[in-house]
Amino acid sequence: MMMQGVVELAIFLAGAFTTGLYVALSPCLFPLLPLFLIRSLNATDSRKQSLLVTGVLVLGLITSLAVLSLVTTIVQAFLLNHFTNLQAVIGGIIVFFGILTMSQTLRNALHLSSLAPKVQPSNPKSLAGVFLVGLGYSFMAAPCAFSAIVAIPIIFGVQSNPFNMMLMFIFLSIGISIPYLAIALVTGESRMRMTTSLQHHTRKIEILAGILLIAIGIILILPVFGITLLY
Repeated sequence: MMMQGVVELAIFLAGAFTTGLYVALSPCLFPLLPLFLIRSLNATDSRKQSLLVTGVLVLGLITSLAVLSLVTTIVQAFLLNHFTNLQAVIGGIIVFFGILTMSQTLRNALHLSSLAPKVQPSNPKSLAGVFLVGLGYSFMAAPCAFSAIVAIPIIFGVQSNPFNMMLMFIFLSIGISIPYLAIALVTGESRMRMTTSLQHHTRKIEILAGILLIAIGIILILPVFGITLLY
């Protein structure tokens, strides 16, 4: 029983990490990141300044997802206490989001990709401005990563164990941070090359995130059929 619970927690943690990675690599905005970093606060030639700007940008992004997750957790905690089988409905929604994450065809059919911003965020003049760009990044990336951005707070909302929730948030934050910090550690044209390299793996991450979201959704649905997997 305990091993089974560990496996399921591992699935949730892997889902949080991979979904965060996918949000960070959103095709809508990620290709614009190197130019944004180069032009923001004149950080072109300073690795230390670049790391600072990138860290503040990532902090803003993580904060936006934290706020969404907190609000969703409060709402879902209330609903789960008042409606039976709601967890199964939530599981079904997450399964749909998993399919949506994997299928570019379905996203196109729902016209999500057409909503992608055509220009990069304006260059802020201060770290506070960078933080605000990060704060709005998840909303700007929503056309490409809508399913992942919505699934994250929903998954957090069904967690009743604060320790598990904290672990998931740590893994989510690591997944979001890795691509940005990797680019910040290099300078000049290397950022563009690294961005291109990371973009080549976006589709694989997209599929993996979708599979893990579907697995999480199924775990939440199974108790309706008398199969309780979460301990």
